[in-house]
Amino acid sequence: MATILVVEDDADLRFLYAAALERHGHAVISVPETIPALLQLTNRAIDAIVLDIALPDLPGTRLLEFVRDDPRLHNIPVIVISGNGRVRERALALGAYDFCVKPVTMRDLVSLIDRIVGSRLPGDQA
Repeated sequence: MATILVVEDDADLRFLYAAALERHGHAVISVPETIPALLQLTNRAIDAIVLDIALPDLPGTRLLEFVRDDPRLHNIPVIVISGNGRVRERALALGAYDFCVKPVTMRDLVSLIDRIVGSRLPGDQA
């Protein structure tokens, strides 16, 4: 079982992402903003992040930069999901593992997460 951090300000999407991932055996921590996500990252072991770019407190790109710059967190795969496909290049340049344009199907999201966390060897450090 992997622990997935979902950072999405839309409550309905946050619930859908979490429910789909939980049905497939993952533990999910879901938060609506960047600051609570940072707190979760510093207090828990996270295996992957599902990240919206447009967040109300700070842009998701700031969280992605923080993860990539922190030696304890830089190996955590981050999947960026955004309604704005034009930010794809920036997200990938900042180190996103992958980028999905909303709306993303739950099947595609779960498949991507399973592929990412399944490809990591047991004991890999995040």
